Amino acid sequence: MSTLVEARHLVKTYGEVSVLNDLSLKIERGDFLAITGPSGSGKSTLLHILGGLDHADSGDLFFEGEAYPSQSKAVDRFRNTHLGFVFQFHHLLPEFTALENICMPGWIGKHEDIEARALHWAEALGVAHRLNHLPSALSGGEQQRVAVARALVHGPKLLLADEPSGNLDRQRSSELFDILQDVRKHSDVAMVVVTHSEEWASKADRTLHLSDGAWRI
Repeated sequence: MSTLVEARHLVKTYGEVSVLNDLSLKIERGDFLAITGPSGSGKSTLLHILGGLDHADSGDLFFEGEAYPSQSKAVDRFRNTHLGFVFQFHHLLPEFTALENICMPGWIGKHEDIEARALHWAEALGVAHRLNHLPSALSGGEQQRVAVARALVHGPKLLLADEPSGNLDRQRSSELFDILQDVRKHSDVAMVVVTHSEEWASKADRTLHLSDGAWRI
């Protein structure tokens, strides 16, 4: 494996509260990394910085050896080209069908064959028969699968997931983990998952524990 993302000496504060303290990290291509830690330890902040949704006060970020873009339009293009996001709350657009929700990142980024890609991931994730339904007509597990398909439809190299199993029961949580493992069999996408799930942490390739903005053993 080769390094996909490298973070060097990240520092982030909110007012007088230090959230990330000189934090460094390497993410290898195809890696499945779980990040654990108590609430308020900086996990989501780190994920948002890796995803270009927030920025560090100091430190450096590299993607495939190149510095992360800094201009807003370039950051938007970077996210839409290279990154996928899955959140605990699925953030599906309620007025659009499941198919339209899955296609949205591809339409925005003007990717080719996006409907065919959407159908591929919908079939792989077991929601192809629900594509014409609005999110309100889907179960929680189906909404999560649609959200995962949306995150993957444009072929990202890095998938960032913030408590993706937080609203799922144990069975659905295990199923979602297995789905993401299957995704890795068909691509070299790297995955960084913030989780409180001991099961997820135990099955990931690597698990890092964050506490008070620093890695702990």
